[in-house]
Amino acid sequence: MKLLFIIISLFFIQNNCHNIQDVRRDFHTINSKEKLNTFIENYTNSECELTIPYVASAIMQSAKYSFWPPKKLKHFNKGKKILESFILSNPENTEARYLRILVQSEVPGFLGYNKEINTDIKFVKLKIGGSDLPKIYQNLILKNIAPIK
Repeated sequence: MKLLFIIISLFFIQNNCHNIQDVRRDFHTINSKEKLNTFIENYTNSECELTIPYVASAIMQSAKYSFWPPKKLKHFNKGKKILESFILSNPENTEARYLRILVQSEVPGFLGYNKEINTDIKFVKLKIGGSDLPKIYQNLILKNIAPIK
């Protein structure tokens, strides 16, 4: 009975992720506060679990558009909590680790959110070939993390 429930759940999760390609594309085209806010609005209530790390990363990016330091930290911590919770529940998710790399490479060092960057880079490079991500997206991920040290 449990196996049947798991299979049905996976079926619905996959069916609810029909827009994941849009999420990936839209995330990588965020270049303004307006696009960021639109992205967050469009995908926050998505039924697709795979959108969670993208939304979390976008929430963290909101910090760069806030002027007031406490507000910056609030956005950052809110997104960080969501992203870290997702990774804790899905430690083998290559996309979530990739998104964490992107965030870690951009945030100021004094926030201390760069401790996993080398581990994540190694993980992504090792696991990406066996993932179910489209080959073109795998190549984009590898291209984006290549210059990060």
